[in-house]
Amino acid sequence: MVSRIRKTLTVQERAAAFEHTSKVAADAAEEERRLREEKNERLRKLRRAGKDVSGGA
Repeated sequence: MVSRIRKTLTVQERAAAFEHTSKVAADAAEEERRLREEKNERLRKLRRAGKDVSGGA
């Protein structure tokens, strides 16, 4: 006879799932931060280039 599939997680499985979720969230936050910094740097360069073209004003 086939046993029923266990539907509840063990403590270790819950801990592993929590750690995995936390790592994914941390990685996503780091990626967002990196992309925001890159965008800000591009905007800074564009502003500097615009000031140079307009005569420093």
